This record gives sequence, C-alpha cells and structure tokens, in this order.
Amino acid sequence: MSVISAVVTSDKVVLTEGTLNEDRTVTLIKDETFDLEEGDRQLAYVVMHKRLADRLGTGVGQVVLKASAGGQYAAKTAILHSAELRGVFLSAVPAGVPVKQLQMKSVSRNYGSRKVEAYLKDDDFFAEKFAGVSLRKGSREAAFLLLAARD
Repeated sequence: MSVISAVVTSDKVVLTEGTLNEDRTVTLIKDETFDLEEGDRQLAYVVMHKRLADRLGTGVGQVVLKASAGGQYAAKTAILHSAELRGVFLSAVPAGVPVKQLQMKSVSRNYGSRKVEAYLKDDDFFAEKFAGVSLRKGSREAAFLLLAARD
C-alpha cells in the first residue's frame, strides 16, 4: 500500500504518492495537481470531491495532509478558502484510510536539524531521499510530508 501526501491551497490540491523505504527514502509513484474549477465554488467543490474520492479510492494505505496553521493575523479570504478545500479533501478520503495531519511548524522541530524551508530548497537532499517518478519543485512540500510522516 502506498502513502499519499497532500498540500491544499485555496484553488488546488498537490498530491504526491509513494512508498516509504526502510532506509528512510521514498520511492515516488505519482506527482499530480488537481486544480479547482473556475466559477461557482460550491459546484467546483462537488467536482473536486468526486475527483479526489476516485483518486484516493484504491491502493492507498495512509494519507498525510499539511494541516492548517493558526496565525496571529486575521484570516484572509484565501486562508478561509484553503480551509474549505481542505475539508473537501478530508471528506473525500475513504473510510478506513488513516489520515495524519502535520503542521509544518512541528515538522521543523521534529525532523532533522534544519527548518523545512531549507530542506525544500536543497536539490541534493531531494536527489538523495527520493527516487521513482520525477518530482516537480512545486511538489516538494507535499513530498517532504511523506518523509516526515514516517517519524
């Protein structure tokens, strides 16, 4: 069974899928982005839910999701839309598939000696830790969740 990690923004869901290896590396199976359709958000959420439910419906052993993080400032519309889409994502995960939500702040404290942002910029780190399909730079945060979920 593979693990799928997800980073949700206000208008897209970035998914990476892989298998976790004993040597603390990941073999990537897929790197994909699901864009929210234009127009009425409620209708776009219905379409996104169907797409995600179909995608997560077979062969997934666990889901790792970048959790929302509370900030010190008032929530902007994009933050609220991200939270809505994260809810759509969570409701699309099939029953029985465990979901682990990780805040990047806690990942920085618990994974290695650097902040997550430093790892995301490190080409050598990604070449060493990830094999399989090609990983887009914009998907690195989602892929990093695969590593962090193991710890």
